[in-house]
Amino acid sequence: MAKTTPRKITPKTAAPATAVTSVTMDDLKKVNNNLKTTLDEHDRDRATQINQLEEKEKQLLDRLSKLNEEKLKAASANGNVDVSDDDFLEINAGGKVIAVKRATLRQLQGSRLEAMFSGSWDKKLVRDSRGRLFLDVNSDCFQAIVDYMNELAISSEDEPPMPPTVDDELQHILVHQMNLFGLTVDPQIDSNIITQDSDATILHNWLEEDGSGGELELLYRSSRDGLTGQDFHSKCDNKGPTVVIIETAEGGVIGGYANAAWKSNCIGYASANKAFLFALSGFGLLSPCKMKLKNASDKYAINNYDSFGPTFGSGHDLSVLDGSSLSLYIGHSYECGPSELPVSRSYNIKEMEVFQVTDNPTPLQDPRKKQPISYKSVEKVAAVDTFSKEVNDAINEKWTTLQELETKVLSLEESFKDEGHFIESFGSGDPNNVVMLNVSGTMMATSRATLLLSEDSVLAQQFDNSKWTEQGSATASPRVKDWTPDDVTNWVKSVKDVPDDIATLFWENEIKGSELLALNESGLKMIGVKRAGTICLLLKEIKQLEEASQDTATLIEYSPYCFGKILDYLRLKHLETLGLIDEPALPTVCESQKKRFEKVVKYYFPGNCSKFILG
Repeated sequence: MAKTTPRKITPKTAAPATAVTSVTMDDLKKVNNNLKTTLDEHDRDRATQINQLEEKEKQLLDRLSKLNEEKLKAASANGNVDVSDDDFLEINAGGKVIAVKRATLRQLQGSRLEAMFSGSWDKKLVRDSRGRLFLDVNSDCFQAIVDYMNELAISSEDEPPMPPTVDDELQHILVHQMNLFGLTVDPQIDSNIITQDSDATILHNWLEEDGSGGELELLYRSSRDGLTGQDFHSKCDNKGPTVVIIETAEGGVIGGYANAAWKSNCIGYASANKAFLFALSGFGLLSPCKMKLKNASDKYAINNYDSFGPTFGSGHDLSVLDGSSLSLYIGHSYECGPSELPVSRSYNIKEMEVFQVTDNPTPLQDPRKKQPISYKSVEKVAAVDTFSKEVNDAINEKWTTLQELETKVLSLEESFKDEGHFIESFGSGDPNNVVMLNVSGTMMATSRATLLLSEDSVLAQQFDNSKWTEQGSATASPRVKDWTPDDVTNWVKSVKDVPDDIATLFWENEIKGSELLALNESGLKMIGVKRAGTICLLLKEIKQLEEASQDTATLIEYSPYCFGKILDYLRLKHLETLGLIDEPALPTVCESQKKRFEKVVKYYFPGNCSKFILG
């Protein structure tokens, strides 16, 4: 057998290791750099969000701290450190003395009524000549408010009392008084968009301006009922007046009111003389705004085309045409509104709701649950979606909480500013300008500012500066309640059969005039008077002193009913000039008293001056 020669195997040449490694390492380096850059950006974005949250929280807490310091400073200067919720108050409300506990008037936190009687302004509050707190208001209406507060104190939150009521003739005065003292009841609305009581209140107030107030009943919700025009019309046609509320994906809240019913037809446009557009938040707005029809007789107020969603105005000022987007071209049929509100732009719709405005009264809500209201808008922050779901949710929850806190802080700031203005313009004043009137046997009380309101009237002439000095209260010596401790000590020394050491007790305790009038048996014992006979003697003399210092009333020899109507109107007009209430209606007078009322008015307001009261 032939010998076989082994075949030589030549190894294949491998690709250079350096080339493969170079390509792989370049790619790896590139992706590593990209990863690091992305992670760095992610970390920076997250750090920026955290820093923004922390900075916003610090700003709000600093504002809250500053506000509390300002409140404490005001209370130190104007308040009484010895006040208690158990204090028994006597209030001269337009001539009628009403007794009530301080706590009863302080139930509704954030209201002007609570602020006035909180004790923080006690030194500034005007008092009558007997030291009683004085309010220049209709006494029947204020009594109704006190009755309501008394009932509220014994009512559960689930069964709040009915709002205060008075006779029909006084109802408009009661409404003004409720507004004056900040006692309006927040309406409720079943909305996924309007979640703040302040927004619901603002919307209801706008509706009530045109006499369209009432309960809002949900007809349509896009997330539940669909977004097409047919979906909208199937739920909302022929339902009478409606309110449309739209929330954009960016967080803006805008809408419109139509007092004409929606319909499905090809005719399209229809008139609605009280229609208006509104924006509550977002869009860069500093505060909510209402945009009325330019012309109430405009035939293009709303568009009823059946394939459209709710559409307002001839140029489609506000329209939902394709079901998922909102278009704004404001300024055609409706006013333009604030400059920051876009007049030509489209937005994606997050939610849309339509409510029927019914004739039913707004559902009762316990006023003790009332949330702070701000009439300035807090700009919403766009939802964060950059990170993981858990991180996004945590950041968004913190932003939501901070926005709610900012709304409350803003409300507290506005409330404190309003509180100071209210006390300064309505609650404070010179006691010498409190006027007691004896109107044919009926006691009334008012302020000189009220009586001087119409300068050409007989009342203004009777109580002007030159003649007011002739009133009995002005010619008297300093009133007992204004006595200094020295005055009180000298008086005690003058009381027959009172030992000299008793006067020393009054001097050592620095008893002032107002304290002297408030002393009773236990009070005298507390300052050191021990003998029963001396206590009885002092109590008798203090009572006589009090009676001698009672108010001197000016006699008005006319019908209390007619003069009371005049006085009520003057009070309301005075409050209007102070910017505390809206313009009041002319007096409402029963048929049997109209001729007498006109005669009394023409006596006190001669010539054209009578138009001030009679119209």
